[in-house]
Amino acid sequence: MAHIGIKYNYRFGGAQRYYGGGTPSGTFDVGLSAFVVDHLNKSRQRLVLDLSNARRRGEAMVRAKSRVDTGRMKSQVRGTGDFGTDILKITFGWEYNEPLYAPFQEFGTRRGIEPMMAVFDAFNSVTAELSARLGGR
Repeated sequence: MAHIGIKYNYRFGGAQRYYGGGTPSGTFDVGLSAFVVDHLNKSRQRLVLDLSNARRRGEAMVRAKSRVDTGRMKSQVRGTGDFGTDILKITFGWEYNEPLYAPFQEFGTRRGIEPMMAVFDAFNSVTAELSARLGGR
């Protein structure tokens, strides 16, 4: 499985958080804090959408490069997304030992099986796309 994680939080009022309200004290502070929180919420939502799309692209790339004999490798490509905390995470690829021969196909063997590097190539491609989307950060 390929794992990609991005830490997203910000400091506002001395505490780290995402989303949320705050306790502004004046009319200027109310408008400014509302603007800042709204902007940060929208940027987080865009980041979650970008990560979700990247996970689906990664899964599709792994399926496209998978070798087909019975179709089992293609059907067992999985992906997950965890967006509930300040660390946003996606994974894609095969679960451990499902199918059992996936690591041998992915990395090859000394005698006969050429490495296909499907997850490796998809990980590099998705990471490059996300990096470009985030402005190289």
